[in-house]
Amino acid sequence: MPKLRYLKVRFAQPIFPYDIPKFRAAVIEKTERKAALFHNHKDDKQVFYRYPLIQYKVTQKKASIICLESGTDEIHHLLQHRDMQLRIGNETHIFEVEDVDLHYHQVQTWTSEFEYSLLNWLALNQKHLQRWQALEGDETAQIDLLQSILKGNILAFAKGIDWWIEDQVTLTITQIKQIKPLTFKRKDLLAFSINFKTNVSLPNYVGLGKGSSIGFGIVKLINEKNDQ
Repeated sequence: MPKLRYLKVRFAQPIFPYDIPKFRAAVIEKTERKAALFHNHKDDKQVFYRYPLIQYKVTQKKASIICLESGTDEIHHLLQHRDMQLRIGNETHIFEVEDVDLHYHQVQTWTSEFEYSLLNWLALNQKHLQRWQALEGDETAQIDLLQSILKGNILAFAKGIDWWIEDQVTLTITQIKQIKPLTFKRKDLLAFSINFKTNVSLPNYVGLGKGSSIGFGIVKLINEKNDQ
């Protein structure tokens, strides 16, 4: 896999995680839908079912955007505006860029493993949720199910950046820190916050699973010295 182009733009404006969809909508409005990577829609009716290369996050309690590969080129549709007033709900704020982190991330499989945290991961679709509930009382089987799904999410991420993993992916969930119910697109789901180990190097703040474009399933390397 060639080195992954990675760009994180953090704004000075604080936002709450539940305001990320509003932040996304404001950015889409600002860019006048000139670049599909901002919203993953072909038109008002058709959706591109692909891994999102532009993702909206909260990092250090501030509004942020993560861009991968061609998403790093498309961000100019937003940043070219001198007037960065964005309407979040009923309030309008000026979004000043506070920090820009542009680098290449070596995404590959290794002989050693990395340990990550995964925040508010929407692991289970309706079919998987029924299976999860049927396995109640068998913690080992439930963890095996989650590990299988998470490995699939990593493979989907790899496919989305045009990386075809040839080596075996190893993955172990080391801790389930929290499971909380929430409603996502009018469906009752469970959000998992976990720690896991894998031999795949993943960039910080990249999203895995459902809702990865709007702040769900955020990956963060554990024991990293600097929070970039």
